[in-house]
Amino acid sequence: MIYIRVSTARPDMISPELQEFQCRGLVDRESMLLVGEPLVDLGKSGRAFSDRQIAEIIAMAERGEFDVLVLWVWSRFGRNTLESLKNLERLTELGVEVRAAKEDFDGRTVIGRFAIRQMLNIAELFSDQLSESWKDTIARRRRMGLPHANQGRFGYYRCETCPPKMRGVPLETCPQCREGVLKVDQELLGPRLWDAYERVADGVNPVSITHEWYREGIVDPVTGKHVTPAHLYDILDSGFGLGFVRYRLPEQLQVVAPDKDGVPRRRRNRCRRPESFGLYLPGRHEPVTGDRAVAERLWDRYTERRGTTPKRATINDRHTPRYSVSGRMRCPYCGGGMQPLLRAKKVRRPMVNGRPHPFDVTWRCRNQAELGNCPEAGFGNLEHIETRLVAWLREQADAPKGMLEAAVAAERAGLADREEAVRAELASLVAEEDAITDAVAARVVDYQAAGRKKERIDKRRGELTTELVELEEERARVMRHPGAAAIEAVLEAWDNATPARRNAMIKDMVRHIAVRKGRGLTLDAKYEITATWEPLQQLSKS
Repeated sequence: MIYIRVSTARPDMISPELQEFQCRGLVDRESMLLVGEPLVDLGKSGRAFSDRQIAEIIAMAERGEFDVLVLWVWSRFGRNTLESLKNLERLTELGVEVRAAKEDFDGRTVIGRFAIRQMLNIAELFSDQLSESWKDTIARRRRMGLPHANQGRFGYYRCETCPPKMRGVPLETCPQCREGVLKVDQELLGPRLWDAYERVADGVNPVSITHEWYREGIVDPVTGKHVTPAHLYDILDSGFGLGFVRYRLPEQLQVVAPDKDGVPRRRRNRCRRPESFGLYLPGRHEPVTGDRAVAERLWDRYTERRGTTPKRATINDRHTPRYSVSGRMRCPYCGGGMQPLLRAKKVRRPMVNGRPHPFDVTWRCRNQAELGNCPEAGFGNLEHIETRLVAWLREQADAPKGMLEAAVAAERAGLADREEAVRAELASLVAEEDAITDAVAARVVDYQAAGRKKERIDKRRGELTTELVELEEERARVMRHPGAAAIEAVLEAWDNATPARRNAMIKDMVRHIAVRKGRGLTLDAKYEITATWEPLQQLSKS
């Protein structure tokens, strides 16, 4: 079994491929039999273990599914020495040998165990030093009246001459903008930001603002995307547009909240509402109004109004689906997800077991609700969706198993053929690179022409690598048919199950449910259910 971890996930990262290549080299040298696909944690810190797949690895070891765990280097397992040794000790008790491809020490010997502990200590030391460096940098920026991150802001620009900041590209600065003080965009985004503060402070729903911005073609220059209501709240809550920079107090950096297993754990505080930041300090940049006194009065009005808006789900709530079909609803017209909304209070039906009546839970296209860019989208209520879902489960339980198994086999075969074609094209790109190198060495082509060709090859390689990862993920999602007995068990437990339990029971059976537009449609025509064992097809408007 191979385990891969990357601290920061980004589009141009090569670390997962490098780690997997080195790990597979060790597997081949030692004549090991690789079990399953590598387990990958992208964008996960090595200091915490609760949000990574270490618990899943230990559970697999308890079931005896593998004998050796292969890492790239020991720091990939973790940068917390105490927690790392605790989990390594548990794997050792289960008879699992842990190996690192680049730092291969024999953990069965005294010297090997000592070397492993030293490598883990070095990994933790490097992490602590990096943390201290970031703390010093953030403290310096706070003293200078700058935000903790040197990034773009909605309604502001950095310099008239320097190129904009791009993700994954080093920031270019000139003497005019080296200090990092942003300037107000007086032509378009600055006035729009001021108008948004005024309207939200007066009680206007942010959805109406984002709909207007979408029709006017306004996008966030930092992300290059249209502004959704949640993103608009993030922009306004920062207070940057009104001349503030915000920081958390030391006691606000972490919160204690139960994880998905109900165990209280300390986590990084990711709440972005104004009350979760203890310091809103005057920044060196100018507010979009140009008058700090006016901006401060507007900020007081905005925060007072913001305090009356409902808070988002807590960390614990996010682990528990609210409805049986949460995460399964799709709009067939734009391909995006759908979100539940409750009917107006004056027309709601009596609650059922302390929960809203299913008829009052309406699922709507998220893109249409937030941006107004999917006018053809339909909607449906939870009562009809669950009625159709139960009928569909009955149909699947009675369907011939052989026919469904053939569909699974066809889907996997198609994905395997495409994956083989992608790998073949990647191999041809390597051959092209070798040919370019030989041509440059023989002075047949100059360096500039070779560089342009190399850029095109690298771009195509990136596209193919992304597609290959998506194909591998999709092939892993193609599930085997659970069988009539398993579906019958779901039907028997359905009536007495909670919404979260229902959601878990259909997780490996329902890929998505598409809601068609039309009031007079029958339930089977309005709600199109795609099973996990069926071929993945592009949602169409037909």
